[in-house]
Amino acid sequence: MGDLCSVLVRRLRLLERSELSCCGIPMSQAMVLQTLQANPEGQRMSEIAEALGVAQSTATRLVEPLARQERVERRPAPDDGRAVIICLTNKGRHAAAELSKLTLRWSEGILQRIPSEEHAAVIQALETVIEAVNDCCATGCGPELVQIQGR
Repeated sequence: MGDLCSVLVRRLRLLERSELSCCGIPMSQAMVLQTLQANPEGQRMSEIAEALGVAQSTATRLVEPLARQERVERRPAPDDGRAVIICLTNKGRHAAAELSKLTLRWSEGILQRIPSEEHAAVIQALETVIEAVNDCCATGCGPELVQIQGR
């Protein structure tokens, strides 16, 4: 299974790089835009970091170029004068929408190459793999630590 996962990860990275390069946005910054797109009211830096699974300092480094490019803006947090909320600008919303279209295009392209009678099983298997990976990230990847609910 390890070899299959490695091949899958490498291939998906290549696909993402080739697709996202036409938008001129590095994948890590694209993930910030998509996270903010899912939260139109904006997010604190700590929330962005948590959503991406990175340290807050890393999230800050990812947001900086987006702010310079005017894709995001910082607003004062209404409940804390020291904190800021990171929000998409119109330019950022446009970029996030384009990224969403690209993501949909390549995911549909992949699904079209799988027999239609297998779509539900493939999607279920991917959901199970994501659940297992999330659990592994949260608890460590030792086989004795990983438990998937209902199994």
